[in-house]
Amino acid sequence: MDFQVPSASLNAYIETRVDLEPVGQSPVVQIQLPSSGTFSRATHPQRRIVTSTAACQNEEVYTRSCLANAGSIYFSQSRRYPRSFLWRVLDNSKVLELRSLDLSKDGRESREATVILQLVFPSTIRKGCVALADDGNDVLSVFVLTKSNELFTLAVQTQVFCDVAASEVDLATWCNTFSPPTLRPCNPVRLVAGSPEQLVVTLDDGGILKLNRKSGQASTGPIWKDLACHGGSGILTSSLRGLIRWQGANSISYDGMVLDPSSAIAAELSPSRSHLVTVCANHTLKIWNLAKGNVVFSMDILGQEREPQDIPSVMLDAGNPEILRVIEADGTIEGDEYYIVTYSPHDAGQFKIWAVRDADQGNLGTRLLQSDATLRPPDPDSAVESKAIWKLVDFKLGRGRNDEGLGFWVLMRSSRRYKAYSMHFDLAGFHTGWSNTWASIAAGAFDQQPPPQMTSSDVRDAPELWLEYLLAPGRYSRTVLETALSSYCSTRKPRAPTDVTAALGERIFSAICAQVHSQQVKPIEENDTVFAQYRETMQQEWTLFYQEVQDLERLSWQALSLAFDDQSTMPWLLFTGGCAAIRECSRLELMVQNSSAVLREPTDRLEAPSIEDGPRPEPKLPHELAVLIQGAADFRESFSIDFTQTCNVWLSSELWQEPLHSVPKRIEDYYERCGFAEEISDAAITGLRESLAPLGDIEGLTTDLFLAVIKEMPHFMDTRSDILYSRFGRKILVKGGQQMIGLQTQILFDMLSLIVFVEIEVDKDLLPKSQLNTSAVFMALIEQLKWYKLMEWLAKTVWSESSESSKELDKEAVTDSRKEAGLTILETLFAAAVPPQSFRGQSQSASLTGTIQDLLVHTTGGNNEVTLGEVVVHVQCNLLLYNELDLAARFLSFQPSTPWATYIKGRYHLARGETTEAASCFQKAAYKMGTSPHRRYPVSLTCGQIAGKSTRNYYMAASGVLSPTEAGHFGQGLPFYYEHIYRLFQSASLPSYAAHFAQLALQVTRQSPSLESPTALLTALFHSSVQTSDIETAFTALTRLPRHDQTHLLPSLVKILLATPNGSKQLLDLPWPPHILPAIDAYLANDKPSQLKPSEKPSVSLEQQRKLLAAWRLRHGDFRGAAAALYSQMQQVKQKGTRRTGSVPRFKLPSEGDEVGSRRLDESYLTVINLMACIASEDSNTHEKRSEAWLLSAADGGKRRVVSIEDVRKGWQKELDRRSVVEGGKWGFGLGDGEEMELG
Repeated sequence: MDFQVPSASLNAYIETRVDLEPVGQSPVVQIQLPSSGTFSRATHPQRRIVTSTAACQNEEVYTRSCLANAGSIYFSQSRRYPRSFLWRVLDNSKVLELRSLDLSKDGRESREATVILQLVFPSTIRKGCVALADDGNDVLSVFVLTKSNELFTLAVQTQVFCDVAASEVDLATWCNTFSPPTLRPCNPVRLVAGSPEQLVVTLDDGGILKLNRKSGQASTGPIWKDLACHGGSGILTSSLRGLIRWQGANSISYDGMVLDPSSAIAAELSPSRSHLVTVCANHTLKIWNLAKGNVVFSMDILGQEREPQDIPSVMLDAGNPEILRVIEADGTIEGDEYYIVTYSPHDAGQFKIWAVRDADQGNLGTRLLQSDATLRPPDPDSAVESKAIWKLVDFKLGRGRNDEGLGFWVLMRSSRRYKAYSMHFDLAGFHTGWSNTWASIAAGAFDQQPPPQMTSSDVRDAPELWLEYLLAPGRYSRTVLETALSSYCSTRKPRAPTDVTAALGERIFSAICAQVHSQQVKPIEENDTVFAQYRETMQQEWTLFYQEVQDLERLSWQALSLAFDDQSTMPWLLFTGGCAAIRECSRLELMVQNSSAVLREPTDRLEAPSIEDGPRPEPKLPHELAVLIQGAADFRESFSIDFTQTCNVWLSSELWQEPLHSVPKRIEDYYERCGFAEEISDAAITGLRESLAPLGDIEGLTTDLFLAVIKEMPHFMDTRSDILYSRFGRKILVKGGQQMIGLQTQILFDMLSLIVFVEIEVDKDLLPKSQLNTSAVFMALIEQLKWYKLMEWLAKTVWSESSESSKELDKEAVTDSRKEAGLTILETLFAAAVPPQSFRGQSQSASLTGTIQDLLVHTTGGNNEVTLGEVVVHVQCNLLLYNELDLAARFLSFQPSTPWATYIKGRYHLARGETTEAASCFQKAAYKMGTSPHRRYPVSLTCGQIAGKSTRNYYMAASGVLSPTEAGHFGQGLPFYYEHIYRLFQSASLPSYAAHFAQLALQVTRQSPSLESPTALLTALFHSSVQTSDIETAFTALTRLPRHDQTHLLPSLVKILLATPNGSKQLLDLPWPPHILPAIDAYLANDKPSQLKPSEKPSVSLEQQRKLLAAWRLRHGDFRGAAAALYSQMQQVKQKGTRRTGSVPRFKLPSEGDEVGSRRLDESYLTVINLMACIASEDSNTHEKRSEAWLLSAADGGKRRVVSIEDVRKGWQKELDRRSVVEGGKWGFGLGDGEEMELG
């Protein structure tokens, strides 16, 4: 029987690739291991921690330092985190790298296994001589054989991958070296670890070496006991055969050794670890009894009898050891202990399955199942004209899908291309399913996006387009871009940018611009020819840089090996610079990845919907939906790049602007703006009809068909789970989300383009509205595209490296893993809150796909818990919280016009200093935000936990932008809302806007007498008005306050009045309440107001203040007080005029200011005399016997005395006499204390 692989196999799985860059700020711990000769010395091994990604100088250095030449994934027997370990060999086979590759962990586990361990060996690691084992505890045993024939035994604590400090322990406690004496005359070929206590090494002379750990051995000295075995010779510790090597004609050169044809190039232990199963270079399957040390079974791996002279033609390549697997399967044939699966590349490549009942019974205990069956691997390129040569790289067996039978995974490679396949079968009847149950694994569409191309309609320039493409999260690793930049600069004129602290995108842009300018091409927009040449040169240079990136990228994604986790039923692909989780396709992905012809075949992966009785329409079958999806995609592929870009521009306008017309008019406008009539050719229409022929041409399109495709997109999520994603798991989740978002966005765009074309250009008689309601389909597609365009932005936008939170984060409102530079917003705000689907009843491969769909549902509102606008505001709040104003500006296009969104938009404008726009937004949102009660917000968008709805106020909805006090102002009435807005402007030092909103709050307070006292608002209005020198508003607010508050605030207003031009007049003219007058009088009478700071100068001089005090008292009829104020001022003027400075005698000389000073003094005397006369007149009316004024005179030592009008007149007369003497020339020397010496 010759079973062939079907040519149209089902694409049932899809890769989710990720690079192996450190996750976040994960450190890389490098430890230099000493050789056995240095352990006796008191030297400490070198240990250093690397926290940043360094650029490689060129492709050669990148290949050596970052790309593996061997590697695999080891899955521990333990169920504790971490339990999946990736190991790979780097740097010319001298470095062994270990890291955790777990997707999920227990919900109670707080540790993150992000530490990468790099062990640097003193000599080269041998090929095929790295093995890992564990006994279910927290110790990972790593065994490595080097070319110096040293065996390194490393007991690595799993805590090392979670905590850098755990790697600081003494190296001697976890690292041991041993040089087996048996390896002195021969060399190891393969190393197999059965457990931490048992190792087996295959030798280049055809023998094996058993290594058993010594019990109770101290940490120093050899810990292994070695025994050499050779086929029929029994156990030998040393022999002549081991000393003398014979080199025959059939010897094989491999890794610097010469292998005997009987050397085992592949080896695995039996499940009981009592036997060793090997495949030798001479195409022979052998089973060794390890206890006896002899071969108990030997046969050609294809089960054929071969003559000795035929052996050279079937010799196997020692460099491909993945040709043997030993499995212990459930549901085995009765009596079988385990099974052996071998692969031979000869005879067009064949698998054979061997059943072992009793290996020690030779041919009687081991038999070949279905010996007459030819079990060939799939042929990725079965075309007759193809010249590609495909080789099997690796294959794995494990539990089958849904825990039924066995899963068979195969990895094929041809040059740099690769293809992986899967098959699920039953050992008892595998011959019946070998040829018709194969499924292939498709590459993710996100990884296959073409580079950008400049179009005439593109408003963005080449650097913006290229940087967006190259720096898209998950597309290229930072190391690849850094190395490509270094290589680009080294081969061209511009040198590498010297500012290494600049962002990567800036350095790439600078280097390419330098190269363009070196060609003397300048962007002169006035000259169309020169500018076109500039654009072309710029595009060429970006293309050259892209080619550098692609060369490195191709090296990074060469397939190395295949891995399968039997516990979680999860397959993996390992590449030279990355890995890929293989997940099951969703229903929609199956429809996209497979043709309708393939989907017509019955499969359990696409169950046809049940047909129910009733008026509901007949459900659509998967292959019918595939025809629509493929037809719409073919139609879109006929578009030119310019047309596609134009459609995307007008689509954004259609999605995010408020509609002004009916749906048919909107469709017509979209059609005309995009230019469908000029773009769609007859050939495109013909191709569309051919694609839709299985449905009955364009006339076969129905509303239900389009809506059925939309229904296939995820709309509901399962939140029941007790596990969490690890950091690496979230990286895989987000990459899968990017794949699914990109795919489904493209499907929606394709169908939208198709429905617009059908509405305008197809005869309505051919498509009656009862069959195809284009308006309903158009609106359904538009609503879905809004969600997916939002998710597309979230998936490609990363947090900046320099942003910091604008306020202290509230732990209740903000999750722990919110913002981290370099991570996408989709991951931090949404993926972190989505738990993995449970593995119960499904494989992790299916669970991963289901969780990716859950992520999309959670991002789009979580089981319809919230609206699109609320999700948008949730994102915008987080952007504002972390001061990501540039990202917030780009995100404004998604902002809806709801009151809550308008308020947050106002917060954005306020953060940017755009005060007018902020005030406008706050005013628009006032009524709803002030009067609407708190609504119920889902916890999933606030606390980062998936749960049902819970009563949450705006505080939780704002994600930390609002404090609990601020949130309490919403929904309680307009006064509280306006007070909150006032405080926002006040904290932003914008008193004019603060005063405006305080006034608004007071206005609505008057209309709502049931509200609390407006004292706080009046106080706020007063302070804001004082800051803006709005005297009238401040006075009004002051007079409305209670008396005790007026007394406290009054000095602030008086101070501003004194400092304001024309403020003195306002002070006198304002209608002050009577109870305030004494306080103002006391303030003006105080020479040093208490409101002044020690270093602050008064706003008016003391002379001006006394004059104002007098005017104030006169205005209020206090003649005595006015006279007292001016009398004090008169004394100051008199002291300046007499020119005395103490008791030191000096000669008096007249000055130029005497005349001016005399006039001022005369005016003061006259004013005081007149005021005191008024006092006398007033007192006479009240029958008082005398009139007098009280004042505090500094000249009198601070003593109070009575001054009458006669005293003032006498003083003036004395002053006049003094002037007369001086004017007559009779003046003398001043002796101080009022004494003068007359002259002449």
